[in-house]
Amino acid sequence: MNRKGIFITLFFVSCSLWEYDDPSAPIDNEVPETYLSLIATDTVYAHYDSTSGEFTYAIDEEPLAGMLWDTLDHAFTTITTSKQHLHWWGEDKDGDIIGYKYKWNSDSSWTFTSEEEGLFYVPIRADLDIFWFEVKAVDNDNLEDSTPAKLTLPIMNSAPEISFRYNSNPFVDNIQSDTSLTFPTRTFVWDVTDQDGIETVIDIYYALDDTCDTCWTQLDAAAYSSITLTDLMPGYHRFFVKAIDIAGAESNMVMFPDSTNPNEPGFWRIMPIRGDVLLVDDFAQDSQNNAQNWYKGVLNSLLGENTFSVWEIGNELPYSSNDVSANLKYFDKVFWYSAYTGGETYHEASSSLLNYVMGGGHLFLNAPELKDTTFSWFPLEDASVINPSGRLFSGTNLESQVHDSLDISLSQLVAIRVKSFTPDSSEFSSIKNLYSIEEADSTDEWTGSPNICSLGRFQVSPTDESGKVVLFSIPFHNGSAPVLEGGATAAGFIDYLLHEEFAE
Repeated sequence: MNRKGIFITLFFVSCSLWEYDDPSAPIDNEVPETYLSLIATDTVYAHYDSTSGEFTYAIDEEPLAGMLWDTLDHAFTTITTSKQHLHWWGEDKDGDIIGYKYKWNSDSSWTFTSEEEGLFYVPIRADLDIFWFEVKAVDNDNLEDSTPAKLTLPIMNSAPEISFRYNSNPFVDNIQSDTSLTFPTRTFVWDVTDQDGIETVIDIYYALDDTCDTCWTQLDAAAYSSITLTDLMPGYHRFFVKAIDIAGAESNMVMFPDSTNPNEPGFWRIMPIRGDVLLVDDFAQDSQNNAQNWYKGVLNSLLGENTFSVWEIGNELPYSSNDVSANLKYFDKVFWYSAYTGGETYHEASSSLLNYVMGGGHLFLNAPELKDTTFSWFPLEDASVINPSGRLFSGTNLESQVHDSLDISLSQLVAIRVKSFTPDSSEFSSIKNLYSIEEADSTDEWTGSPNICSLGRFQVSPTDESGKVVLFSIPFHNGSAPVLEGGATAAGFIDYLLHEEFAE
């Protein structure tokens, strides 16, 4: 009995000696903590009027004397734009952070994210407004920070900025004139920026000729970065455009022509549509317009004066392909001559030329040298240089494949390399070869009788063909004098196209 009692006593003494806090014992779950950061500039001061219950703000200026100025409870001390890049993070003593919930005061519910940063566009609707952002960490026990990190942001709206897209309006050097001449279709393209984010720009307004209160046309900024004006009246015009954001702030107003920009033409004139024939001058190096005057003289004699239109391209096509296509579609027949020694633009117009022909228009292109053979509007199987020396002498005969009466001979030396070509028969529904160089003799650089002019048509539908497209690779004019004045002359061939081939 005594032994048993002693044993029990010793047992309890032993327990008392070794009793301590067990660090392995679990502790109560703790909620995570959340932190938030942002960098901004421009000091803002806030004064709360307890009588009216309103805040007064002073931005980057000394506060008024006698008033208590502060930065609001949890307020950010600088003013920012509505584009906000926020960073946050969380800590949890007893576990891991699995994500965050955040919301702006303009939000009705919290949004969950596993990210620790975000780019936001605050929906500002006034010149100066106050927003606050809250974020709280969520741990692996689904506990949330009961005191979310909060940031109050004074937001000042910034006005948008607008400008015409670079090169979308012609330069004086490109058109070699102080007047931009166009037909009744003209496209204007612009770019808009805003520090608050492009999403805050809601309206574009444009006007033609006058900026009166009722002269502006409204466009949805999200849907329009350009406008194509059609049916413009002949005469001189000016185009204006501006942007407005969601808070009502207006951008600068830009215009074309702009008299303050010495690189742009000072005038924009709409030319009337005359007749159904268009002469396209793609010979910018002919600054005296000798070639244009020759073509105009031919058309005047064949059609009558002021019965056709002229489009002088200069160094560059219009920026928008819409304008190129519209210019062509005003007419049933297009006579396009390119440069004698380079600088032509018809390559860039390929899609517009093809659409024009496929739509039923008739096209003649005089293209010396044929620097490219990948024409969608006139597919070629092959092309080769006729005169590697760069000389094609006066007196060389071009033999008509239609009728001997249309034979032509060179009246001037052609001092460039020109090419013969073979149309790609797999692309055309019908082909007619119109001219070939005379049969070579021992002194000629070519062999046989190479083709230098063909007519082709595309199959548009099972029952319809396209308009006719004619490619001629010997120049009609060199910028100083007409080249094909021997025999029937080039004028006789143009007459044939106008009144026979293109008359159908």
